[in-house]
Amino acid sequence: MTSKILERSINEFFEVQQLSDQTILKPNRKVKMKILDEGLMQTAICRSNVGRIDEKELKLEYRGHNVRDLANNYSFSDVVYLLITGKLNTEGSEEFLDMFHNNYLSALKHIEKLTPVIFGTTPTDFLAITVLSSQGKWLSDHSVKTKDERLIITASILATIAAAIAMYVQKYATSEPVFKTFFDTKRSFFANFLATCFGQPCDDVAEEMLNKFLILHAEHGLNCSTATVRAVASSGADPFNAVAAGICAFSGPLHGGASEEVGLMIDDMHDNSKNISTFIDELVERKQRLMGFGHRIYKQPDPRASYMSDILAKQKAKFDVISSYVNISQELASEVSKRPYFSQRGLYPNPDLFNGLLLRRAGFKSHMNTALLCFSRTAGWLAHYYDSIESKAPILRPQELYL
Repeated sequence: MTSKILERSINEFFEVQQLSDQTILKPNRKVKMKILDEGLMQTAICRSNVGRIDEKELKLEYRGHNVRDLANNYSFSDVVYLLITGKLNTEGSEEFLDMFHNNYLSALKHIEKLTPVIFGTTPTDFLAITVLSSQGKWLSDHSVKTKDERLIITASILATIAAAIAMYVQKYATSEPVFKTFFDTKRSFFANFLATCFGQPCDDVAEEMLNKFLILHAEHGLNCSTATVRAVASSGADPFNAVAAGICAFSGPLHGGASEEVGLMIDDMHDNSKNISTFIDELVERKQRLMGFGHRIYKQPDPRASYMSDILAKQKAKFDVISSYVNISQELASEVSKRPYFSQRGLYPNPDLFNGLLLRRAGFKSHMNTALLCFSRTAGWLAHYYDSIESKAPILRPQELYL
């Protein structure tokens, strides 16, 4: 049977296209067949220009802009505006930030009634609950057809997530029975956000590192959570449901949850003064994975990890207050680089080895890493959500191979 199929032209089964250095095969719907691609590693389920991962040049772009340039020169609100509208417009992003800030203050009041839920949930569970609970408040008067409507919904969802994070962190960081909002018109949104989280003003470096963190993780192609958001969008569900689904997918330990695990691993090494070389040797001997290394896409250093590693090395003084944690992360990278076991398998530092350090410098503990990644990635999720509904693609319906 196999030989008979091979005798037939590939053109009977596929429309063959050449796109740059990639061969694209589009199945002939008239032929009764199934393509088995477990994990969808070589299957494109959509066309999109939201983000681009260049594996050869080790470059990540948002709407054609290198993420390194964005992290160096722009604010998170600039990047959100870029992802949603396709334009890097500072004036437009300032208007968006004002709307985001106002919605954040409103969201704090709206979800304060949910604070009793905090102590029975993980941070990402709480985010999903608050996003779904805010659906009626923000969505009833708005569709998502125009640019302005999409910016309103984006600001609303991001504001809800920011409020949920501030509420969750404050309840764990302080002993105050009543939630307190810190707001100073002379300070930026994120300065006020951090002050609300920790009950006191932050320094400029904390705000700077949070901004870089949020930009670096805002978009990364069609990964598990983004594919989930697009799948939900294809059903016609609203963006609140889609983002909540994305949060749930992202929280898994093989996806966004890995950042928290790396942070906890570094915390354990720090608190128990573990010998890093011995720790790595024992993991290799037991054939266990070393968290913070390796990526499904990159078989060379991840550009986001390289960027954060450079910051830690070149701007060392900014991290003096957490230098003992930085040293552990850098020693892990150094020890792994000496071992052919890792390079032969394409296992290089991924962003999770360093992103928790930017968050720790901003004041956050490791258990909040994944929730803050959700905050960042929501910008990319919503860009893909709007992209999906605009493409008018059919509802996602993968096949299974029944055995």
